[in-house]
Amino acid sequence: MPSHDTNVIRIETTPGKFAIESLRKAKIELENIFLDYLNHDGCIGRLFYDLASSCQYLHPQRGRTCVYQRNPWQPNEMGYMTVVEVPYSHDDNKSHTLHLLSKKSRTLSRVRSVGCTIKIVNKRGRVITNWVACKHYAWVWGHKPGDVDDAVQILNDANIEHMKTCGCHLPRLRVTQRSTQDSWDLCIRSDIV
Repeated sequence: MPSHDTNVIRIETTPGKFAIESLRKAKIELENIFLDYLNHDGCIGRLFYDLASSCQYLHPQRGRTCVYQRNPWQPNEMGYMTVVEVPYSHDDNKSHTLHLLSKKSRTLSRVRSVGCTIKIVNKRGRVITNWVACKHYAWVWGHKPGDVDDAVQILNDANIEHMKTCGCHLPRLRVTQRSTQDSWDLCIRSDIV
């Protein structure tokens, strides 16, 4: 049973040969509703990733860290995506992202060199989220799962190096998923530790 601070979305269909297609249509319709409701807020990258990763029957193509899903900022484009947590400070609860974007660290150019793009989503950057429940993150996009997995490793290494000198930490997230061929549940709980 989900706790009071867990959000649950449940979509069911009648078992049968059209069950997966019915789930796919319902998921796309739900995504479109979220896009309209959230007015393309930066949280849609995390939301689309969570939706795709929660259902292996609708998104069987995966890498080590990524899922095949439509791009929430370009909904007609398909590719591989993932979310990388960014460090934050316990003292002021602000996210640390400059180490990912600075020319000195070359993190951004290294991510681009493996064929990926990233969007840093926070309250004061180019991609802004105003939703308090959406922890700041780096959204990674590419056309090959191996490229996205490589980009994740680059970002994780940059985060580790930054945290060694800064003393900041990564948030801890717990995602519970359950899917069958005729139903789909997504439970997301976020905790700052």
